[in-house]
Amino acid sequence: MIEVLNPFHVNKLHSRLNVSYPASGCQKLFEVTDEHKLRIFYEKRMGSEVEADALGDEWKGYIVRIAGGNDKQGFPMKQGVLTNGRVRLLLSKGHSCYRPRRDGER
Repeated sequence: MIEVLNPFHVNKLHSRLNVSYPASGCQKLFEVTDEHKLRIFYEKRMGSEVEADALGDEWKGYIVRIAGGNDKQGFPMKQGVLTNGRVRLLLSKGHSCYRPRRDGER
């Protein structure tokens, strides 16, 4: 099984797919120009397994697992959020996707 670490949109012309093979630790970045090939990842959740036959002949027989990603504005995916849209999460230190801001004057 191969993990798709970061399927994200760069612009309307092409998208990038960061694919890794966890057994060997190798990863490779692919640019996909055909939007129809990426439809297999639409409306899928993190952790779901998808057959990669639609990406091309070199992907025949492979099964990929979605392990993370961003949307076209750069908002990261988070495991455990059960909605397809964006939501504001109350995160604290120690959570994934937490970005600390600097302290202000009080």
